[in-house]
Amino acid sequence: MFTKRRIYNFGTKFNNIKNDEMTRHSTAMFVATAISGFLSYVYQIYIGRALGPEQYGVFGALFAIFYVINVLSQTISTSITKFTSQLIDGSGNIGFFIKGTLFRAGVFGAVISLILFILSNNIASFLKINENAPLLILSLIFFLIWIQAVLGGVLRGLKLFTKLGAVRISDAFFKLVCGSALVILGYGVAGAMTGLALGIIFSLFLSGIFLIKYFNPDKIDISFKYSEVYTYSFPVLLAMICYSFPCNMDVILAKYFFTAKEAGYYTSASVLGKIIFFFPAAIYSVMFPMIAERHFKGKNTVPLLKKSLIYTSILISPLTALYLFSPITAVKIFGHSYMPAVSLISPYGVAISFFSLSVILMYYHLAIKNTKYIFFFASFTAIEFLLLCIFHNSPLQMVTLLMVGNGVLLGLSGIWTWKLTSKICKRYSN
Repeated sequence: MFTKRRIYNFGTKFNNIKNDEMTRHSTAMFVATAISGFLSYVYQIYIGRALGPEQYGVFGALFAIFYVINVLSQTISTSITKFTSQLIDGSGNIGFFIKGTLFRAGVFGAVISLILFILSNNIASFLKINENAPLLILSLIFFLIWIQAVLGGVLRGLKLFTKLGAVRISDAFFKLVCGSALVILGYGVAGAMTGLALGIIFSLFLSGIFLIKYFNPDKIDISFKYSEVYTYSFPVLLAMICYSFPCNMDVILAKYFFTAKEAGYYTSASVLGKIIFFFPAAIYSVMFPMIAERHFKGKNTVPLLKKSLIYTSILISPLTALYLFSPITAVKIFGHSYMPAVSLISPYGVAISFFSLSVILMYYHLAIKNTKYIFFFASFTAIEFLLLCIFHNSPLQMVTLLMVGNGVLLGLSGIWTWKLTSKICKRYSN
């Protein structure tokens, strides 16, 4: 009887976990993130091995710029996710919103792309790049990613996480296939950057197929004001800057401050470290719209935050341990020529682990519209960036500073969030 009861209790708990909305969606996004992340890192590793440290340093700097702008484009994606989750009522009357945001994002993306095109010579000179072709391709990418951000935000707001996962996998797959093929054909850094552009184009096509039924609404909500999106986007913009800078601006600074080979070694450590960063993305992609919806409806959001932190910790722990105890194993992926990067792997892995948990907290505060915390996060990021500009005697010094800074950020963020959530829990217990 005791055994049967234990089996029954276990089965009940398993069914509860399986039917839990947060767990179900997070699992779908984790699988998609794992697959797309694997394909992306095969792409990065192949490009690194094929180009060699010096050219890979060039690619790494351009990819860091792409990544920063791509993350900043999540400003509009995150805002669209929030408003989509509020506007959707099951009738499909959000086509007006999708079309309106697509038009505005397209115009903004075109302006950003034009600015990069005009400044391409100056940027090439700053980063010590001898050819403009990769920067011209990057200017096209800057237009495409804003369109991608809109469609991805709508998919997330509609909670179509399986389809969003398929879009991300298609992006990574075509980036790998097209980029690798062009590098093999001898197009070098320009070929690798073209692979990025083609991956985004294929993902846009797939997103359009998934959302086509939403493009023709039965009615237009004339009461909706896009100014609300812009107002909300400002704190989101600050949050996205905080999200992108600590993991990417250091790569750009390394390209500027260090030799070509040292920059290549630093880029390889950064790429390996950011593998850790892919896993939490599966969590906050699901967490954000769910917490935003609950907060909008006046429900308790703390349980979802706790689950998100637990899931994130579980996902990042094995890889962090690998980087701490066997960094040589990780560097071997890039090949023997990258062995000087071994000393950077452990501190970079720890730095990204700290930052991954901080990002979960950041998205929570963003979802509940706690702008004070976002301004704190932004201020801390600015200080960290200034310190990196001052203290850069060696790549190891930069990585160590990043690790300490992210650790302090996580500690302060944890204290802030604990105080806030304690008040929220008391409110709902009364």
